[in-house]
Amino acid sequence: MKRFIFLILSISLILPFSVRGASAFVPESEMKAGLLQMLADFMPYATSLYTDAPDNSKGEKLGYFRANSAGQSNEDGVRTNADMAMVCAMVCEYGPGRVTLPEGLDYDSIRSMARKALAYGYSTHKANALAKCTDGRNWGSVSEADHVWESSLWTMSLAMASHFLKSDLTKEQKKLIYNMVKAECDYELERDIPAGYSRGDTKAEENGWEANVLACALGLYPNDRLAKKWFDRLRGFAINSYSIATDADDHTVIDPDRDKVTVADLYVGPCLFPDYTLQNHGYFHTSYQNVVMQELGESALVLQLLQGKKPKWRTNALMHNNSEVMAKVLAQLALADGELAMPNGNDWSMFLFDQITSYTTAACYLRDPDALMLENLAYKAIKSRQKTTPDGSWLMHSDIGPRRMGVQAHRVMMTYLMHDMASTADLEPTAWEDFRASVSEAKVFECQDIVRASTPDRFSIFSWSKGLRSYTGYFVPNDPDIAKIVVPYKAHNTGNILGWTVLDSCRTNAAADGECRFALRGDAYAAQGSLLCDDKSLRHDFAIYSTPGNAVMYLYRVTALKPSTLKHECGGVLAISVDPWLKDSRTLHSGEGEFTSDGAEPRTFTSPWVNVDNAIGVTVTGDAPLMRFGDKGISNSVGIARLIPVYTDAERALAEGEIVSSRGIAYYSGIDAVTTATLSASTIDISDQLPEGWAGMTAQDPDGTKYALITNFRDEPIFLTLGK
Repeated sequence: MKRFIFLILSISLILPFSVRGASAFVPESEMKAGLLQMLADFMPYATSLYTDAPDNSKGEKLGYFRANSAGQSNEDGVRTNADMAMVCAMVCEYGPGRVTLPEGLDYDSIRSMARKALAYGYSTHKANALAKCTDGRNWGSVSEADHVWESSLWTMSLAMASHFLKSDLTKEQKKLIYNMVKAECDYELERDIPAGYSRGDTKAEENGWEANVLACALGLYPNDRLAKKWFDRLRGFAINSYSIATDADDHTVIDPDRDKVTVADLYVGPCLFPDYTLQNHGYFHTSYQNVVMQELGESALVLQLLQGKKPKWRTNALMHNNSEVMAKVLAQLALADGELAMPNGNDWSMFLFDQITSYTTAACYLRDPDALMLENLAYKAIKSRQKTTPDGSWLMHSDIGPRRMGVQAHRVMMTYLMHDMASTADLEPTAWEDFRASVSEAKVFECQDIVRASTPDRFSIFSWSKGLRSYTGYFVPNDPDIAKIVVPYKAHNTGNILGWTVLDSCRTNAAADGECRFALRGDAYAAQGSLLCDDKSLRHDFAIYSTPGNAVMYLYRVTALKPSTLKHECGGVLAISVDPWLKDSRTLHSGEGEFTSDGAEPRTFTSPWVNVDNAIGVTVTGDAPLMRFGDKGISNSVGIARLIPVYTDAERALAEGEIVSSRGIAYYSGIDAVTTATLSASTIDISDQLPEGWAGMTAQDPDGTKYALITNFRDEPIFLTLGK
């Protein structure tokens, strides 16, 4: 990765920024009560999915919770049923006397559904084969020759359901559950432990969930003749979840009170890149980055919960490299509302705060005060989002329906249980601003080509993805009340900030032309790169300056590489949330006045500046451009509308070598319309003062600090803090 010069003429003064609501820490006892009530409130949704099924061959009553693949033997069918059975059983075990069920529900009926769904799960498993799934098949892994991907994860939920329902189960039923769990663990003993962190795929999360079923087996059957083998294999999967190449030389004894086995003894291969990041589904994916910690924490919880006060089996292997991942990756991406930044967007529902149980693991088992604070923020967001639905689900537009809701309920449940078993009541959380200051310095994730930084005003991030082609960035106000106005968004291989162009008779796409170059200085960074767009018909050169203050500056030049016809330019795009949970319409202020819109009817206006809800400001260099707000849709379960600061809607013939567009844009966080209009006057194109081929712009912060960005898009650009 190339570096370039970052010039500073004077140090800007950064005004204090107050993060509203971050100090309202919810005490553990209150949070636990809230988590449990959330699960109770989830029961109308869960029970609405339930249906009876034909008895098994032993005459047991069966039922299942319907997914899109209702009752089938695949992940959607089995995992959804297993998670719902577990959560319903847990509510019946922990809820009476603590929470109030929604009107029309009672514990006996919920418990009956959970019990029959559990019976459906173990009856349709290959180890018992007492019934068929609705697709005529059985599910599960019984050997190396007959296994199903992820079945151990589904088994873990059923095993936990059996724990919560143990007083209801007969000796024969318990034997059937043992058959199921043992079969999955027999497979774990036969197979090799995988490793790998190739571009686009990691075995980290898979190894994490394989540890889960082994932990269940040890917790439920600690004296089994195979327990020692299960334990050894559990440690192997745990060490090779967040594994990194240097583990090969790590001779730390894992459990000195048990044996002399070291990390190096169990290490198979790396599942993380050297900077502790990972890729899955083709790119750097924050959900997969964090979920491994959740899985390892759940295994620690299961061993503790199921064995009681004198556990026979426990291991430090489950926390291997968790602290490093928390400090070097997750903390670096944590936002003011507890969310994790998603530079490349996501390929499932966003704003789930699905990392909560990873924070819980770090808080409860690593005693991490940063994680405790972030968990609290995530808890409040999850609780708030659940209030937007009439049935207690967490999403109005779940990407995969009931399965996603089952996974979310699973996480809320595990967060409750971890605090129940490993209290943090005596742990003082980090104050948000202290935490933010500790991770403010700009950082590049070298293995992913992602850069991020945080100032008192805002967090910003930009990705030049080496996995799935994605060249995007965005910024988030460091204020939980407005943190989700800008939504992670990718489209046509770009998305937020860079935007795209649409040509006649060409696909709308982008591909990297060389590397993106980053420069870091304190809590500021710069990025510069070039894209070949629209089937290589255009060249998009750009530079971004995330200043040490409020402004994020974006300077670009688009050049035609061949004759074509321009249909639309969409420059400097921001995806703005228009969602019932957040705010279902936004008020836009501009030089033409103001209007309120949910984005359903696109609206164009001409102005050199625009402000959204007196919270986000955008200013543009040069003559006032045509802007656009609209194109409402659902993006990863979140309602959004696109704000396009530089928009072209008239066709235009392009000649080879012609400059299609050249603009500078400045983005601001936490400022009102009046301030945005004032700052617009200082957002100036200075290209005419520079040598031919060079481009430049200036912008100013609300405190008067001025910045300049100058580049020819080839050599090292100049980034200046000009002072006041």
